[in-house]
Order: sequence, then C-alpha cells, then structure tokens
Amino acid sequence: MMDITPINHLQEGIGFETQGKIWKIIADQNASLLVVQIRDGEAYQTSFAAIETQKQVVLWKNFTLEENWWVGMSLVHQNVLLLHTYPDTQKPQPQGLIAVDITSQEILWQTEELNFYEAIHDKIVVTSPTTSGDFYLTINIKTRKVLERFQELPPEFARKNENKSMIFPFHYQDETAYFQTVAIFLKKKFNLQIVQAVDYLEYDNFIIISYFYENAGELMNNLMVLDHNGAVLFHQNIEKQLTGIGLDTFFVFKNELFFVKHKALLQSLKF
Repeated sequence: MMDITPINHLQEGIGFETQGKIWKIIADQNASLLVVQIRDGEAYQTSFAAIETQKQVVLWKNFTLEENWWVGMSLVHQNVLLLHTYPDTQKPQPQGLIAVDITSQEILWQTEELNFYEAIHDKIVVTSPTTSGDFYLTINIKTRKVLERFQELPPEFARKNENKSMIFPFHYQDETAYFQTVAIFLKKKFNLQIVQAVDYLEYDNFIIISYFYENAGELMNNLMVLDHNGAVLFHQNIEKQLTGIGLDTFFVFKNELFFVKHKALLQSLKF
C-alpha cells in the first residue's frame, strides 16, 4: 500500500515536541492536566513535562530527578505528581515514592518504605512491605500522612486500574472478528489493506481508527478520524518503520484527541 495524502479538517490543539521518546502519558482525572514522561536513550535520561490542555500551555518541561533513568510515573492527583523508582536495576520492580508539586516542581516528600497500589474513590492506596506481608494504607498525597491502615484490603478498594478521564480505544488483533469487520470497511471504502491489529473508538459522533499497514516491506501506522456520515476529517501517518505494533496509539481527554507522532511529538485535535 502506498503512502496516503494527509488530510486534516479538525482544529489543532497542543503540539509538544521532545528530544527523546515519549514513553508514557498520565492525566489528572479532576483537572485539564497531562504529565508526559520522556526517555532519551542516548543521554540515558528520563525527564517529565506538564501540560495544561485547556489553555494549551506547557507548564514546564525537562524536569529531572537525581535518579534520572530508573524512575517512572505512578499517578497525578490533586496537583501532585507521584513517581516511583527502581532500586534494583536487575529486577525492575517499582519501589519507593516521590511526590512532586506540579506548580512549584518541588519535592513534597519521598520514601523508600511505601509502594503505590491504586487511586480509588479519591483515596491514594499504598502498600507497606513487612516481614509478615503487606499492609495497605491510605495516605494524604500532599503530606504522606497515613489516614487508614488495613491488614487486608476492603472489597471496595479492589484494584481497577482505571482513569475515567482518559478514553482509550479498543485494540483488535487480526484473528478477531472485530478486526475483520474494520478491515473490510477500510478496504471497501478507502481501498486500504490493514495488517496485524487496529485500534478503534467511537466517540460522540466520530469514529477514530488507528491502523497498521505494510509499505515496501515496512510496517506503518496511520490515524484516521471519520464523522458519522463516513467523511474523512483527519488521515495522517503517525509512525513509520515499526518493529511491532503498539497499544493505545491514541486517547481522548477532555474532548480532545491525543496521539504521539513519530515517537517524539504529542499532538491533539479538537472535536
């Protein structure tokens, strides 16, 4: 399949370009806030950036810690970014927490004694390893003050791994009937031959499809947005020369479509 002609009839929002690869993006469920983790393999450095999406403002970027490689993001909540570290690089299991104030970029507290578990019902649940097993605690994210302590986690705190503010697509592998349905639609309507997998989401009156295809032996990834009548509002390549397919190639947040283009550019489109 040949390269497509780029189409865009949607209003562009944020455009945030990085020096390294965009590794992970998390959102504050109660604010128009995204935090982006960037990993620069050549410099062996992990940095973070905060974006206020409603105002389309990059609040800050290039934020690093003293440990600037073996570090990752757990959560952003109540204007606090919760990070975790990997003390044992041979066994990369998250351990310890660092709380960073979004406004000031100051470290509020840090500990090696707590591990992040989940944010449930506006409560931050952490574990505290002991010789007899894990204690579950709920804490104040700004102060680390322990609010509750449990030997066993109550049923209402069952891990959900949900962020309802970020809407991710369904991911269909090529052996599924859903993939075949989308593949037939794209072939008949646009003469597109897709392979391996597809990300698909119906949002409001829009259909968003991220599909993979082969071009001159290379695996490519294009993103397409259709209106409810099937008219193409957006169609562009977002990744070339892939070594494999990815998950969650886009998401919707606060009525905007976000996607990463060529690993280093975070873009959004307004519906």
